[in-house]
Order: sequence, then C-alpha cells, then structure tokens
Amino acid sequence: MNILNLNAPSLKLVNILSKLQLGNYILFAPFLMAPRPCRGGVGVGSVSFLPRNFFFLYHRPDPSPLPCMGEETSRMTFAELYSICVVLLYIVSNKCIIYYVFWKIFVIFAALIKTYRLMKRTIITLSFLAIAAFTQVVLAQKTVQYATFEQINQKWKTQEISLPKNVSSPSVTQLVRAFNEVWRTEPGDMVVLKTDNPKKFKKLNSGIDAVSYVNQNASGNFLESIGVGEAPWMEARTWIRSNGHRFFAVNMGMPDSQETVMAFYDFNPDNSTLVPDTGIADGLVPETEVGRMSMKLPEEGDEVIVNEHIPGWNSVLGTVYTWDGMHLKRGGTTFTGFTDMIAQYKEDVGEMPNDFTKFALVDIDDDGTPELWLRTEDNYDGAYFCMGNGTPQLITSENWKIKGSVCEHGVLVAGSAGTGSFYAHYVLLENSRVVDSIHYNSEYNIATEDMKVTYSRGDNPISIEEGEKATAKLGKAKDVEPLWHSLMR
Repeated sequence: MNILNLNAPSLKLVNILSKLQLGNYILFAPFLMAPRPCRGGVGVGSVSFLPRNFFFLYHRPDPSPLPCMGEETSRMTFAELYSICVVLLYIVSNKCIIYYVFWKIFVIFAALIKTYRLMKRTIITLSFLAIAAFTQVVLAQKTVQYATFEQINQKWKTQEISLPKNVSSPSVTQLVRAFNEVWRTEPGDMVVLKTDNPKKFKKLNSGIDAVSYVNQNASGNFLESIGVGEAPWMEARTWIRSNGHRFFAVNMGMPDSQETVMAFYDFNPDNSTLVPDTGIADGLVPETEVGRMSMKLPEEGDEVIVNEHIPGWNSVLGTVYTWDGMHLKRGGTTFTGFTDMIAQYKEDVGEMPNDFTKFALVDIDDDGTPELWLRTEDNYDGAYFCMGNGTPQLITSENWKIKGSVCEHGVLVAGSAGTGSFYAHYVLLENSRVVDSIHYNSEYNIATEDMKVTYSRGDNPISIEEGEKATAKLGKAKDVEPLWHSLMR
C-alpha cells in the first residue's frame, strides 16, 4: 500500500486531480467542506474536520469504479477499509502504541462491518473520525504545560496568590503548592506528588531511575526539589516577620542555564494571601552590575547569598543578605577562591599587614574579562589578580611606598626602595594572563654619582636594552577611576 501526501494548496488542484484516470489509486480527501462527484473511478469523501489542504492517495487493489457519496455499495472490501484506517491512524498519532491499539480495534470493527451489505460509507467515516477526535482529546489532557522562567519573571510581581481561608500559619510545603497552582513547574509538581502520594513518589524515584529529590528540613521552613540531569530545581524558604506575617522566598534554576527565578512574597494571615514583595526583589542588585545573578537560600540560619557570575570568571562574587526580622539586609561581598588569593599575596610580600576591605573590577587588557583589584581601607596595601585563567593569578602587589598604575597593556607598580634606590615591576597582560614580568632596580651612588640600573625577568638578569624593549610594551598609563565595592571575608 502506498500513501502519498499531495499537500494540495487549494480546492482547485483537487478539481483537476478528480478528472484524472488514476486507475488503481484513490484520491482520499476526507477534509473537504463539500462533496465532489465521482469521475472515472475516483472517489472523493466529504467530511468537515481538518484543513482543506491535506490529501492522501492510497492504493486500491480493485480497479472498478467506486460509488459516489450517498450511494450504497453492496460490499466494502477489507482492503479498502484497512486503507482508510491506516490513513486515519497517520493523522491521529505517530506513536507505535497508538498504531497497535487502533489496529486491534479496526480489525475487530472491520470483521463486524463485513457482515453488513448495505452500510453507508458516511457512517464508517464518521465513526473513525469520532475515535480520532476522542483520542486527540485524551492525549491533550495528558500533556502538561509548565510555566517558563521567562513567564514567571515577567508576571510574578503583579500576581497575588490565594490560599484556603482557614490557612493562617502555612508550612513551606503549603506555600509551594499554592505557588505551583499559579506557576506550575516540574520541581513544584514533585513537591505536590511527594505530599499527596508518597508511595507513588517513592516508586518513581527509587534506584538508578530516580527523576527527582525532594527534601524538607527538620524546622519545616526550608524545602528543595532537585531534578536529575538537565531538569530544573527549586528552593523555598520561609521566615516569620515581626508583624506576624510570613516572608516566603522561591529560588529556581536549571543546570548550565543563565536564567533563574527569584520571587519573594509576604503572606498575610488575615486574608490567607501571598502578596509579591517587590521591595526586596528590587533591593537585590548586582554588586558590580556586569554579571548575572543567582541565589542560595539557607537551609538553616538567616544568611542569603546572592551570587554574581562575572563573564570569564570561574570564581563567583557572593553578597551576603541577612534576615533582620522584616527584611533582607545587605552586607559585604566575598569571593570563591579568596583563600587562595591571600596565600599568593602572602607568598609575594611575606606578610599580611592589613585585611583587604574593598575591591574593584578593571578590564586592564581590554579582553572583555575584568581583572580584580584589592585594597585595604587606608589604600596602603593592595593586589591585582587575573581572574579569567581558570584560577586567580596574582599580577603584582602594592604597599605604602610602591603604588600601582594601570597601563594600556598591563600593570606598573613603582616607588622608593630605600635611600637613593628605586624599584618598578612591569607586568604585561594578554587575554587575562600574565605573559611577561620585568623587574627594574636603580641605585644611585652618592660618592661616585653613578646610577646602577638592572633589569631581570623573574630571577634571571637581562640586558638594559632587552628590559627597555619589554617594558615599553605596556604602553602609556590609563586614567582609571575604579568603582570600589565593600569586601567582607
């Protein structure tokens, strides 16, 4: 049996095809709005169901003319009926299980039809179309439509959520359920399933075929629902406010995705309603405003970490927000890998005179990935780091006598090294990497009035000519006004 999708663009093409002598092939068009006459053995059906521009051609083993619509036939062959069934099956679904089930139904139905000699073709077609419509309804009901992160982020700030009126002290699970009824998500469904049908949830998530992990802490104010693989995850946390309301935070994301959801609500026990808390949402701004944000809610304690992912960095800026009874109060910022940075700095200077209290981001080599500049509160001591090379790499350090300057292609720190002595360190950067490091020393001899100048690359001395050539690559000093941010270790 051959099936051909003609994809006819208009009814005009059907009129042309209906005049053709197709022999053993039948033009089957069950979706036309009006019946067409039979010509030369070509039969055209007429049932209004789907768009008009969808036609099938199937092989008919008996070349004798078909009856026109409205005429009765003495007998419909099993081959004809089976051909119609296959065409309808192609429309209903491409799933093998649907093919199998309908094939069984049609075989039984065809056996019954063969016993009736005066069955009209219209009744047969309508029966099959009724089955197809029913199947489409069943399949549509089983399809779950989840809200996207984009949809939630666009509308959650204007959408209140109502809970049952008798709920005045909801648990985090009840609040997640209410949120999921408005913004349905896969991790939210897993929370509801574990609550309503723990046996089914356990069966679904047992062994190596587990699809989700749902955990609630002993205090009942924190919940996490984590999908397996590329599935989304959810965190939720509640705090009791000093005015008797509840603060509810929802945090969602996906592995290897830059889009997240950070939603905040105030639960009013008087009317059992979650009202969007836009004040807290608007207060969570990036520290540097150059990276995307994510959040980590605490399972215990009151510190919320809002992470900022700087382009090109493996390290993350984390700003601490502490719950004060009514709001999240902004604190300082720290880094992943900060301990390693301090270890490199101590190895370079031999001590840690004061703690660094602030930082700035400066794209020194203009490659799109900013470098990190740390300083103490009094600006006496500081350090520069490359951050785009996998792990933080110390560029150079500065102290109360030796200060740094940002150049076109690197960093220069220079200053007094004692009476009559001068020291400079030239560091050339390229693609967030240190590509050259030149030390310069000069010492003036008062007795002889001679100036001794030396250059070295690391511990290896180089000629003055080579040193001058290498240091010239840094270019001119740039006028940089860094924006300093509070740093908290």
